Amino acid sequence: MNWRTGSRMDTLVKAYTRLGRFSGSVLVARGDRVLLSKGYGLADHEHGVPNTPRTAFRIGSQTKTFTAIAILRLQECGLLDVARPLEEVLPGHPGGDRITLHHLLTNTSGIPDYITTEDFTRTMGLSRTVDELIATFRDRPPLFAPGERMSYSNSGWVLLGAVIERLTGQTYGDHVRSEILAPLGMERSGLAASGDVVPGHADGYMLDGGRAVRTPYLDNSNQYAAGALHSTTEDMLRWVRGLRAGKVLGPRSLELLVTPQVDGYAYGCMAAGGRLESSGGTIGYVSLTTHYPADDLTVVVLANAENAAYTEIETALAAIARGEPYEVPGERVFVPADPSVFDACTGRYECTFMGRTSTIEVTHEGDGLMVEVHGLKKTELRPMSRTRYFARMKGEVELTFVGEPARKIEMLWSGHPVTARRVA
Repeated sequence: MNWRTGSRMDTLVKAYTRLGRFSGSVLVARGDRVLLSKGYGLADHEHGVPNTPRTAFRIGSQTKTFTAIAILRLQECGLLDVARPLEEVLPGHPGGDRITLHHLLTNTSGIPDYITTEDFTRTMGLSRTVDELIATFRDRPPLFAPGERMSYSNSGWVLLGAVIERLTGQTYGDHVRSEILAPLGMERSGLAASGDVVPGHADGYMLDGGRAVRTPYLDNSNQYAAGALHSTTEDMLRWVRGLRAGKVLGPRSLELLVTPQVDGYAYGCMAAGGRLESSGGTIGYVSLTTHYPADDLTVVVLANAENAAYTEIETALAAIARGEPYEVPGERVFVPADPSVFDACTGRYECTFMGRTSTIEVTHEGDGLMVEVHGLKKTELRPMSRTRYFARMKGEVELTFVGEPARKIEMLWSGHPVTARRVA
C-alpha cells in the first residue's frame, strides 16, 4: 500500500464528482491508517462552501445502528431484555404484549412504516413530538404477526427511541451523545433539533446534470431514532474503531449487534459477504459506512446529494484498497423521449425491498415521464432507450419497463436489483 493507492481513490471520486454523480466526503482507512480523507463538491452551493473531511452530513438510517447500540447498553445495565415484550418498557402500545424489542431491532414486528404513507412527504416539514410521531402509525393494522417475517419499518425504531427516553429520563439525542458519541470522541456528531444551526453542516441537494437543486425541508423530528443523527467521515471512523476496541459495548453485545438475524440484517446494520454495512438515505442525503473485518478496512461515504452514486463509490474504493478490479465511471448517454411508449409505462407499481412494500407512481407530465416513490421526491425519468430510463432518487436508479403495456419494471437501484410489478 502506498501513496498511489490514495491517488487512484482520489481520481475515482473526482471522476464521479465531475460527472455530477457525487457531492460529499469520503474516508478510507486500514486499521487506524487513513488512506484517503477528502471532501468533494460543495456543502452549500449558494455560497460556494466546499465539502471537507470535517463537514457534517445527515446519516439517515445509520442512526438505527446507534439506536441498537444504546438499547444493548441498557441491556448490559440490566434495565431491559431484548427478548421481552415491548409492553414491559413502553406500556400501552397496541400489540406490545406480543412484540418484543428483538422484533423492533430486526424489523420483524409487523408494524407498518410511517415513512411509506402518502401523507409523509406532505407533512415532513412539520415539527412533531415523539408522541405525535408515534400517533402517525400507532393505530394502523399490523402487516403480519410479530416474528412471522421481515418488513423494514422506521416505526419500530421510533418506538425504540421512546424506550430509551423512558428508561433513562434523557432525550434520545442527549443519551446517544453522552453514552456513545462522547466516549468515542465523536465531537462533530449529534442530533440537531428543529431550528438548530450546526456549524459546518452540509445542505441537502438533488443533483440534476450540472445543477444542484435544494431538496424540500424535512424536519428532523420526523426521523428521530430512526434517522436523525448527523456525523462526519472522521467521526464515523472513530465509531468503527471504538466499537472494535470495546469502548461502548462488551464482547457479547457487540457480537449480537452484528450477528445476521433475517436475510443478512442484524441490529440496525447488514452483515453479509465478509463485510459489515451501516447505510442511510434521507431527503437530500445518502450515506454508507462499511467495515471489512478480514482486512481491517473501513470505507465511509457521506453525501449531501440524495441521488449520489454512493454505493458504487464505496464498492470501487474497497476494490482499490484490496487490489481488486474496479470500474471507472463513464458518462451516461440519453436519447430523445419516445412519446409512443408513455401510455404503456404510466401507472402504479409496487416493489418490495427488505420485506417492505413501496408504491411507485409513473406519470406522463409535459414532454416526458415522471416517477414518484412514496416518501421520496417526484423526479424525472430520463430515457436511455425506448424502454430503459434513468432516475435520480435515493441513489442512482436504472429502470427497464417490461411489456406493452408494462407488466413490471426491472430496476438496478444503488447496485441492488429490484422488481416493481404493476398493480390495478
